[in-house]
Formats: sequence, C-alpha cells, structure tokens
Amino acid sequence: MNHLRLGSWGEEIGIKYLQAHNYQIISRNYRKKWGEIDIVAFDGQSKETVFLEVKTINRLNTASLLPEEELTPEKMLKLKRVILSFLSQYHLEDKPWRFDFLAIEIQNNALEPDLRHYKDVYLEF
Repeated sequence: MNHLRLGSWGEEIGIKYLQAHNYQIISRNYRKKWGEIDIVAFDGQSKETVFLEVKTINRLNTASLLPEEELTPEKMLKLKRVILSFLSQYHLEDKPWRFDFLAIEIQNNALEPDLRHYKDVYLEF
C-alpha cells in the first residue's frame, strides 16, 4: 500500500472510530496553502469542535518509527495556522475547541489496526 493510500485508509479508520464515539464529522482534509488538518469533528459529549491529525504507519514497512513521532514541531506549527484559519473562516473563535491526535498502526498479521486517541493535545499559541 503506497503512502497516500495508507493515509486515506487510516483516515477512514479514524472516521469510523469517531462516529462510533458520538463525534459528528464536519470536514475532511481542510486545506490552506500552508497546511492541512485531516478531520474536523464535533464532540457531542464535550460540545467542542475537535481538530484531528491522523498518522498511520504500516509496521510491515517501518521498523522503528511510531505515528506519534511524525507530529514534529514544524508539523504542529502548520496545524496551528490551519486551525486558526478554520476558526476564523467559520466564526468559531469564541467557541470551545481542542486538538486531538489519532495514531494508527497496522501490525503484522493483525486483523484490526492499533488505534490510539490522544485528546486535547497541547498547542502553544
């Protein structure tokens, strides 16, 4: 599976997981020239807009890298700019929101991927 297909597949897994946990999907692949956020959702329980970055790796092709290691300071800076753009575009600056991270790993011979949901990841503004 190539990198783009793996990423899209991981986002689909993330969408299904979120919907099963009472999130409403607002937007997918929200893009600006300086970056992209994979999923924007509404958490019905906390009543927050949630910006989600999804990183998927295939353990068959990657020996040591974890999805969490892909969330670099440079990536975080781009995500912050995209989140602020979304909030401004949809006039949500004064509404509650948070940033979450979904780490998805395909394991050798595993029928289901390993998914870790990190809620309310700190973004310094």
